[in-house]
Amino acid sequence: MIKFQYSDGNNNSNFIKGLINVISKEQNNIYWGVGDLDIIPRFSGDYPGSGTHKNQEIAWNFGEKVESEKIVFLEGTTLCEVLDDTQTIRRGVFVCFFNNSPYDYNFRPKVEVKEVNTIQHSLSYLEIRILDGDMFFILTKDSKMNSKLENEFSEFLLD
Repeated sequence: MIKFQYSDGNNNSNFIKGLINVISKEQNNIYWGVGDLDIIPRFSGDYPGSGTHKNQEIAWNFGEKVESEKIVFLEGTTLCEVLDDTQTIRRGVFVCFFNNSPYDYNFRPKVEVKEVNTIQHSLSYLEIRILDGDMFFILTKDSKMNSKLENEFSEFLLD
């Protein structure tokens, strides 16, 4: 397990996008399952001096969908669109699957689990757990991916 601590837990969407991009560059035949999510959308402003805004509420709608369905499956590009509209993710589980793995709508990933060093789904390639917006736990059996992430984000690495 890799543990990262990000310095700004109230504004972590770019850090998460960085993780997703590094993983997607190494493995391009993947999709994501997202669950146990507490998402805070970007604030566009609502006072007259801020101009007109085309507010699509992408992050808000995504958070509502995860809350009602318990897990949402999406491609990496769609996940990045959600993160573009996100200020921070306070908690969440991002589970990476290979494209040939079927969607499991009965899967209910949780951030806080009893077996912290175990990936929650047997078919998943990688799992990212976010706790309190600044703690990131990444689990994968791929040692090459572990090394890549540790090298790319070494300034955030915990023991």
